[in-house]
Amino acid sequence: MFEKNKALLQVAAIPFKYENDCLKILLLTTRKKRKWIVPKGWPVDGLSFNESAKKEAMEEAGVSGSISKAPIGDFIHNKTISRGQKTPCKVITYSLLVTDQLLDWDERKERSRRWCSISEAAERVSNQGLSKMLRIISDDPSILSRLTEK
Repeated sequence: MFEKNKALLQVAAIPFKYENDCLKILLLTTRKKRKWIVPKGWPVDGLSFNESAKKEAMEEAGVSGSISKAPIGDFIHNKTISRGQKTPCKVITYSLLVTDQLLDWDERKERSRRWCSISEAAERVSNQGLSKMLRIISDDPSILSRLTEK
């Protein structure tokens, strides 16, 4: 997976819901540095990219729902792979319309999660590419729902 000159690829979900007609985005913290992010991880063998992103959302944030069939965008994340060495990783991102949220999930003791407005989410995340994607969605929230499976 970490061969020289081979691009790293991850998948992510942007979990969302509407609460009193207001768009809410679910953020969660990284395990070690407690930075705000969206659920992301490596593609799973035997699963499509969007199903891998949906699986990450359940494992990391305890949410499930309808995942978009096509990506809504991508961003670059500097992934720490070993001994502090960082390498650019392209993160292909899907929207996830949340229909179920667990109180107890795999990584509950390692992460915090928070529902927030799209503008607050764009401010809280530290990754500039993800923040930019969230600002674009803020200008056109239909990006999230028009590609989501019904």
